Amino acid sequence: MKKIPKIFLCLLICVLSSCASSKVEKKENLQTVEASNSNKKIKLIKYNEQKYQQAYQNRDYETCLGMLLYKTKKKADIRDNLDLGMLYFLTGNYAQASAVFEIADAQMYDSITKSVTRTIAKAVGNENAKEYTGNVYEYLLVNTMNSLCYYLQGDLNNAVNQLTKLSDLKLPEYRRLYGEVIVGDEIDPSAKENYNSSLKSLKSYSIDSSVFSSAAPKKPTEKDVYKESALARYLSLILRQADGDKSQIDSDSMVLKSLIKDFDSVDAQIPTGKGRLNVLALGGLIGKQVEKELYFPSKSTFFYVPTGNSSYKLLPMQFKFVYPFYEKKSTVTGIDVVVNEIGSKKAVLIEDFNTNLEKSVALRANKEYSASMSRSITKKVSALVAGIASIHASYIGMQKLARSRVAYALAYASFVGLCESTKAGLSAIDLTETADIRQGDFFPETVNAAGFTVPAGHYTGKVIYHFSNGTVSEKKFETDVKEGKPSLVVSSCIK
Repeated sequence: MKKIPKIFLCLLICVLSSCASSKVEKKENLQTVEASNSNKKIKLIKYNEQKYQQAYQNRDYETCLGMLLYKTKKKADIRDNLDLGMLYFLTGNYAQASAVFEIADAQMYDSITKSVTRTIAKAVGNENAKEYTGNVYEYLLVNTMNSLCYYLQGDLNNAVNQLTKLSDLKLPEYRRLYGEVIVGDEIDPSAKENYNSSLKSLKSYSIDSSVFSSAAPKKPTEKDVYKESALARYLSLILRQADGDKSQIDSDSMVLKSLIKDFDSVDAQIPTGKGRLNVLALGGLIGKQVEKELYFPSKSTFFYVPTGNSSYKLLPMQFKFVYPFYEKKSTVTGIDVVVNEIGSKKAVLIEDFNTNLEKSVALRANKEYSASMSRSITKKVSALVAGIASIHASYIGMQKLARSRVAYALAYASFVGLCESTKAGLSAIDLTETADIRQGDFFPETVNAAGFTVPAGHYTGKVIYHFSNGTVSEKKFETDVKEGKPSLVVSSCIK
C-alpha cells in the first residue's frame, strides 16, 4: 500500500465529539487533543460493582474505565478487553483503544478457532463457566472499531489493513466455524447418558418431562446467522477510495446494496469534478440481554416425590431452566446531517447492533436452554436419589433406637434435620443455574451515514441525534473535500 502523501492527510479530517460538547476542532487541534489524551494517565478507582453499574447507567465512561482498569490490573480476558477498548474509544484515547482491540482480537481468534465446537453446548456448572469467546457480531466488530481507531489517529494504512484482515481472514473462518455448529446436538454427548438415565428416574416418579422440552425457545435459522458487517463494508468502500485503492469498490457496493435498502450508490462512483463528503454517526448505546428463567411446575408449586418411608412420605421438588433473552428496544429514533449552505439529509442506517445482539441471542438460546435442562435434571435427580437413600437409612436407624427414649429423640431430630437439608439442597441447585448474558456493554446501538456530492472546498455542519426519550443532541463538524476523493467525518453520541 502506498505511503500517504502529506497533502492527502489533510483530506482525512474527522471529528469524534462527546455528547456533552459541541465544540468544533480543526484537524491540527484535534491531533493535539488526541496526543494529550493518549498520554493522559487514567486514575484507577477501586472496583465496586454497584458503583460501576451506577456509572454505567449515568454514562460516566471515565469512572467505568478507572474501575475496570483497577479490576483488571493483573489480567484482562476477552470480555474485559472489549469494554476497555470501547471505553478508551469513548474517552478519546484512540491509540490505547487500538492497542486493547489488538489484544482482544488475538484472544478471540485463538479462543474461537480452538474451542468453538466444544463450548457451544458443553455440560458444565453453568454457561458462565465456559471461556467467553465473544458474541458473534463482536468477533468482527473488534476489527471494525480498531479500523476507526487507526483512522482517527490519521493512520489510513492500518485502518484499511484491519478491514482487509476482517474480509480476507476472519470472515471466512467465522462462517465456517459457526456454519458447522449452528444446528448441532442440543446436549453435549458426554452428558447424554446421565441425562437419559435421569429422565427414566423422573418417569418412575410419574413426572412428565415432555413439558420441559416443549417450553424451549425456538431453534435458530439461517436468518439468525450474522454473515456480513455492513459497517465494515461501508468503511472499506470509503477508506479504500481515500487511499487510492478501487479494487473492491464493486464487491463492497454490491454487498451494501443487498444489506442496506437505501444505500446511496453515489459513494461507489464519485462524479467527475466533484468530491464526496461522508458523515458516519455512531448513536446510542447497545442494549443488554437478560436471563430468562422457567420453573417446572411454576415457581410457587412443586412436584412431590415419595421417599419410601412412612414418617416422611413426600419430598418437594422443582426444576429451574435458564437461557439468554433479549427484547430489542431502540433508543435512537433518527439521525440528521446538515452541511451548511449545501443542505440536509436523514442519515441512512448502516448497521443496527441491537439487531445483531438479538440474532446472537437467538443463535444460543435453544442450545443453552437444552444444556441447562440437562444439567438441572441430572443434578437434581442425583441429589434426589442420594437424598431418598439417606432419608431411608436414617429412618431405619432411628427405628432401631425406639427402645431408648433419649437415643430415639436424638435420632429423630437428626432424621428431621436430614429431611429439611435434603429439601434445601434440592432448592440450592437452582442457584447454580445461571444464563450466559455476557457481552461487550459499550458498543454503539446504531451506525448511520449520509453522503453529499459537493465541489472541492471547506465545509462545516452538524449531526443531529434524536432519541426515544425526546432528547436531541447536536454535534458540529468541519472538513475539507478534494476533487475525486471522499472525505469521512466520524461523529459519535453513544449514550
